[in-house]
Amino acid sequence: MFLKNYKTIAQSGSYEKEIKKSRFIAHIAQTNSEAEAKDFIQQIRDQESGATHNCTAFIVMENVLIERMSDDGEPSGTAGSPILNVLQQQEMQNVTVVVTRYFGGIKLGAGGLIRAYSSTTAEAVKSIGLVENRIQQGFELTIPYHMFDRFENYAKNEKIILEDKQFAADIKCQIFLDLKTVDKAVQNIKDLFQNQIRIVETKKTYKQVPIEAN
Repeated sequence: MFLKNYKTIAQSGSYEKEIKKSRFIAHIAQTNSEAEAKDFIQQIRDQESGATHNCTAFIVMENVLIERMSDDGEPSGTAGSPILNVLQQQEMQNVTVVVTRYFGGIKLGAGGLIRAYSSTTAEAVKSIGLVENRIQQGFELTIPYHMFDRFENYAKNEKIILEDKQFAADIKCQIFLDLKTVDKAVQNIKDLFQNQIRIVETKKTYKQVPIEAN
């Protein structure tokens, strides 16, 4: 089921910072269901079993958008909610965050905790990077050999990735195009290559596209 494009974390990773002698470690992963999110949370809780707190938040899509959070013993609203707010502000989906805290002996107060959990999450997302999962339309192309080098250069310039290349009587490959530009892109290929490239529509799927940092 395809609903809309969405942003998520580029890859699983972690980020650590120290605030007034407390260690804060943000662990982040792509999770495509509530079950995957809960499994990741348990994995980190087992890994960081000696921590003072393992505070969590996740957003996943399963027919409806599911959002959950936990303060894990921190004062109510000072940990899980700030983590979740970062994910919401970034318009992220299918992502789970566990921010581990090792208490360093200095109390931060409610405002300090909110800033600590929020900033650790935001900096982790920035450090690891985001991708956009875009709904794209797939096509199978059949390309004559004498046109392939020219088409490959065209695809590179247009940032079109050639997948699953097969070399037989002609060259076959798969490409995926953004829905908002698909009609124009297909027409450009037909025009530039004088209708000598056969284009057959296949399936829609999500494809990950890197998001450049501001």
